Amino acid sequence: MVRSTLAMLLTLTMLLQMTVPLASHAQDASPIPTGSGRATPVSPGAEIATEALATIQLPASTIPPSPAIVDVWLATLSPGQQIGFATGASPPSIVADVVLSGELMVLSEGRVRVQRAAEVEEVAPNTVVTIHPGEAVIYVDNQAEQTFRNPSRSPLTAISFGVYSAAPPSTFTAGPVSQEDWERSGLAGHDLTVTVERLTVPPGAQLPAFVPDVRAPRVFVVAEGVAQSAIVKPGGATRPMAERFAAGQVIRFISLGAGERLQLRNTEAQPLVLLQVTVHADNAPARVPSKLPLQVPAPRS
Repeated sequence: MVRSTLAMLLTLTMLLQMTVPLASHAQDASPIPTGSGRATPVSPGAEIATEALATIQLPASTIPPSPAIVDVWLATLSPGQQIGFATGASPPSIVADVVLSGELMVLSEGRVRVQRAAEVEEVAPNTVVTIHPGEAVIYVDNQAEQTFRNPSRSPLTAISFGVYSAAPPSTFTAGPVSQEDWERSGLAGHDLTVTVERLTVPPGAQLPAFVPDVRAPRVFVVAEGVAQSAIVKPGGATRPMAERFAAGQVIRFISLGAGERLQLRNTEAQPLVLLQVTVHADNAPARVPSKLPLQVPAPRS
């Protein structure tokens, strides 16, 4: 699928009016005051649940050379909606959709792979395939002419990601993993593993603070609720402002200063659901534990 607002202008067909585009949802977040920067205490025994959704292999031969970016977004189609894209609407790239709800019917003139459970199926060009929740489709030749349809009576939701060439004349020059960070990662030229997970964060809870690793960049998409992203400085102090991310927005990869860590928080009254996409170059998923320790704020002095 084509992965930017600009590329959406190149839509080949639209049989029904689109309500939400299948496009990148990376957006600038809104800074908000965080007060003390401490999360509201949670009920004893509450846990952050982690669910593995997919592990997808991207062979080095299918990944465009540097300069390149990584894009991640939440894609949707309404029931019965269909769109299509012409050949060359996207730069050299490899893209995957992991279906969360609804159904996705795909027709591509290029190479496609379908992953159902642990099985990966090569699909011949010009063959219609239907992807169900928990399954994934990998567009090995994402420059080919493609048509997408949601044949179900329920909205289609998918977590999507791709590696795109940023070399001229590509207009895909910025993404949740930037050209500079992609170059620094050392991932170009390697077989890649992409893990996709769903994290459910109870009201008032927060993920353990971590140091973003450019060698295995993590990108988060807010599926439900509102997330706050705060930078924890050495000694436990936080910067005076945090960034607020609403449903559909992307928390991009960032590199931090010495001793700084990143922390994602849920200060709302409803659960926060995050989709975590991690890219790395080995067979061991770089991921958080299945049972995340709950971060409970220390009593104020």
